[in-house]
Amino acid sequence: MRLKLTILACTALTAAALVSPALAKKGDTVTMTREQYEAIMNRLDRLEKGNPGPAAAPGTNAALEQRVQDLEISQGSKINALQTRADAVQWSFDNSRPVISTGDGRFSMAIRGRFHFDAGTYSQSPSDDVPFAVGGENVRDLGSGSYFRRAHIGIEGKFFRDFDYEFRYNFGGSQDEAAGAIHTMRVAYNPTPEIRINVGAMQPTFTLDNSTSSNDIMFLERSSVTNALVEEFGGSDSRKGIELTYLKQAPDGIDYMFNVAYTTSRIGTRQTGADDRDHVLGRFAARVFKNTDWDVHIGANAASVLSLGGIDRTSNGLLPQRSLRFRDRPELRVAGERLVDSANIPAESAFMWGLEAGFRWKSLTVQGEYFAWEVDRDRSCAGCNTVAPDPDFEGYYVQASYILTGENRLYNTQSSGNSRMNFGAPRPASPFSSGGTWGAFELAARYSVLDLDFNTGLEGFAPIANNGEIRGGNQAVSSVALNWYLNRNMRVMFQYQHIDIDRLSSSALTAVTNPALPSSAYPNIGQEIDSFAIRTQFAF
Repeated sequence: MRLKLTILACTALTAAALVSPALAKKGDTVTMTREQYEAIMNRLDRLEKGNPGPAAAPGTNAALEQRVQDLEISQGSKINALQTRADAVQWSFDNSRPVISTGDGRFSMAIRGRFHFDAGTYSQSPSDDVPFAVGGENVRDLGSGSYFRRAHIGIEGKFFRDFDYEFRYNFGGSQDEAAGAIHTMRVAYNPTPEIRINVGAMQPTFTLDNSTSSNDIMFLERSSVTNALVEEFGGSDSRKGIELTYLKQAPDGIDYMFNVAYTTSRIGTRQTGADDRDHVLGRFAARVFKNTDWDVHIGANAASVLSLGGIDRTSNGLLPQRSLRFRDRPELRVAGERLVDSANIPAESAFMWGLEAGFRWKSLTVQGEYFAWEVDRDRSCAGCNTVAPDPDFEGYYVQASYILTGENRLYNTQSSGNSRMNFGAPRPASPFSSGGTWGAFELAARYSVLDLDFNTGLEGFAPIANNGEIRGGNQAVSSVALNWYLNRNMRVMFQYQHIDIDRLSSSALTAVTNPALPSSAYPNIGQEIDSFAIRTQFAF
């Protein structure tokens, strides 16, 4: 009998120990199990010694056994209730985002979407310099128009608690709306709260500017230097690869992140020929000071193009296929023209580094980055220059915003995607409504420089081959924007830009191009342009 009672008691106590903490509400103290344990064991001890005690009565053994059975039934019911709750499917709307999840939180799936519709125009006065004017018109006549810059739809979530996933399709793009292309398709393993291993097609967490979500950036486009770099160094979206992140958050200390990624070609392109590339890139970022009014951020980035593929030179050695090309539009993509362009540089590898910093003080946010990079020329191909030096380039940007309605930009330590360690968008304190509230207004300004010149010679003279001369041009853009956050899902952006291009021509402008010029002229083909643009953004 003692053995049977002991087994029953242990069974009940084990069930109580497992279930009671899970069902206990915050602030409750679970004491019932200990009291039952002491009562049962004391009674068993007295029974074993043949001394039921003054409170014992005939049938005490049966009463104890019945009590243990009642405990089993009670705790079993609680276990069944917990299991039912864990298996239940729950619907919720987080920031208007539909989310399906299980009651225990081990599985979830959220539907995501973002739609950015841009419209813009350029103002170009005929240049006073003859090289720009043919019949009183500009040689470069930038087009105006509208298009869907982004049209993303997809899902993200987690499974078995330690894994998360993200899948997004993009139906928008520069100049025209595409039939649809995979933007992100990744899965991640999170063995600890600090570590994440990311595999698939992704946009690595690289540079402060590029790590900020397109839903949160201050202007319609990121800085030109960022765009020119991340593409060639494997940090753009849809990159196939693997990424390791260590991110430590300290409530009363420094938040910091180490991130390293290995990427290859973009998804949808073949890993052969000129597209055969390998890159390694990394970022360190830290929020070194934080309180209600302040966020202070510093960081550094580095990347290397490990290898570039090319066609077999034994079959076609006339044109170098291993090359890098740095270029960008003038921070607006309504028109497709790239006014600065290094052209193809025969290359074996390349290396870049950069520094980032920023701070927020109440409603004011300031950030900036500086980058420098160098290309290791390919001197082994047929027709390649064997004595030209390795070119190097640089660029930077500084930008600031002030929330006129008193809100502040939120510092994002981490998110479900790769938007980490950056200054995110504000949340309107009073969302727009017909009742008289207007949301939040942000005034922003930026100055950026992208310098793609190397060893440039004199205006009017042809490039000197042995100098490795690259006349990619220098682009400086001054931008001002007014951003209207109607609510957490919708934003309207108004942007003005003054674009200043300084660039020497790499080829002679002959009579075919401009009858007023001699065939030996290599003029400055730079120009000044003003642009006006607006974006309507909806995201969930």
